[in-house]
Amino acid sequence: MGGLASIARGLRVLRQYVRIGWIRKSQFRWEFFNQVLMDVVFYASFILTFEFIYGLDEGLSLAGWSRDEVRVYLGMAFVADAILMTFLGQQWHFGEDLKDGKLDAFRVKPGSTAFLYFFQRFSPEGLTNLAIAIGWLGFALAGITSAGVAIEWWAMPIAFAAVAWSQVALTVAYSSTELFVLNSGVGHLFSHMLSNMAERPIDVYPTGIRRALLFVVPLAGISWYPTSLVLGRLDPLFAALYPLVLVGFGWAVAFVFRRGLRRYESAMG
Repeated sequence: MGGLASIARGLRVLRQYVRIGWIRKSQFRWEFFNQVLMDVVFYASFILTFEFIYGLDEGLSLAGWSRDEVRVYLGMAFVADAILMTFLGQQWHFGEDLKDGKLDAFRVKPGSTAFLYFFQRFSPEGLTNLAIAIGWLGFALAGITSAGVAIEWWAMPIAFAAVAWSQVALTVAYSSTELFVLNSGVGHLFSHMLSNMAERPIDVYPTGIRRALLFVVPLAGISWYPTSLVLGRLDPLFAALYPLVLVGFGWAVAFVFRRGLRRYESAMG
């Protein structure tokens, strides 16, 4: 019963964050349209880059990925990015809030400090971009199906769950470094550097880096695993067991975040 009560309380808090986000953006409409436009340009730049590369040679395969498969991959990457922008934008302020003691208000509230903090900034423009990302993903899946490639449609819920779980776990992981190295900005560094690495299939990297992105810092859970699962590119045993790696990573991140909070000395205390 305690677990159900915690989930219900979390949903109430999330609903409140969503309401505040809509109110805030209704007062700054130009910012809303500007953010949507920037993200659409960002998505378009990735699409055009890969379309240009594949356009140079119709039979080109990048580390075993065809043009149609990369289109699906980009769709998953766009969905992951939109989830980050919609629900987890507060991560960009974590280091500054930590330094200013603003984390105190979240530590004294009942519930998970990580949930209350990182989900507080709901973004309607991010939700709009999420719809655009899903639209592109649908277009890519329709294209690859028409090309005669069988899609594992049953795996779509698992794929989206892996995308969301991995994005949340990695976001908290990046920010957790700030709890141990104050005023360093290292969380932003890891976020930018590793997020860029996740924007292309891990197959393009050397073996050592590829294994690290699978099992150490599992960026593969953001786009590579979900896409490969839906496209049927994975060994069945690996496909079944890899979610355990993602769950274990999430548990480890939660543990490290809690330990970091114990080390945190409030600027207000």
